[in-house]
Amino acid sequence: MAGFALINRMAKTANAAPAPKSGRRGKSLNINLQRRTQIGQEKRARTRQKLLDSAFSLLGRENGRNTRIEEICAQSSVSRGTFYNYFNNMDEVFSALSGELSHDFNRAVTAVLSTLPTAAERVSAAVRYYLERALKDPKWGWAMVNISAGGPIFGQDTFEHAERTAKEGILSGEFDIPGPNTGRDIQLGAIHAAMITQLRDPPSPSFPASVARHVLLALTVDRTRVEEIVSRNLPDPLDEY
Repeated sequence: MAGFALINRMAKTANAAPAPKSGRRGKSLNINLQRRTQIGQEKRARTRQKLLDSAFSLLGRENGRNTRIEEICAQSSVSRGTFYNYFNNMDEVFSALSGELSHDFNRAVTAVLSTLPTAAERVSAAVRYYLERALKDPKWGWAMVNISAGGPIFGQDTFEHAERTAKEGILSGEFDIPGPNTGRDIQLGAIHAAMITQLRDPPSPSFPASVARHVLLALTVDRTRVEEIVSRNLPDPLDEY
């Protein structure tokens, strides 16, 4: 009988002992899987950023709009197959890069524009800010010009903001134009063309204000008021970042 009791105690001990180890092992496995997932996500983010950095470097040239996928892959040391894990075509690269290049700048500009009471003042400031930024950073300027070739000028956010400002100017009676699309195209078309002009042959420092003046005149703002608006000093949104 004593032998049977000893055997039973040994069996119970053998059955009970592994349970804690199993729990610790399961917890450790979960942590390892989570870390692997995190490492994978970080690696994907780095590769995507590497592709965008290379695209920016190539697009930040006068002929950058002709950039090919092969060039981006070569500069990134990434295979073409890997490229397609992130982007389906160059239009998607343009779209992603547009957001990267304009996000912080637009946020800083919008913060200033929101303090200006009229649509005419906001238009003038936006024109000057974009052209002055391109004068200070030609690589950024060429990249913005080139990504605009395949989609909304200067990106969707800027495109929509220019249209909203034009609509506000029409409703307030500042702009006597057929519709907000016309106002948007006057603003963005002038900035785009002027940016190319100044990137090819840097003009005088007064060039951005001169372009703003003629954009406001095209929007039918009174000439006396136009001169008063464009003569104002503006805070530098570039100080925001």
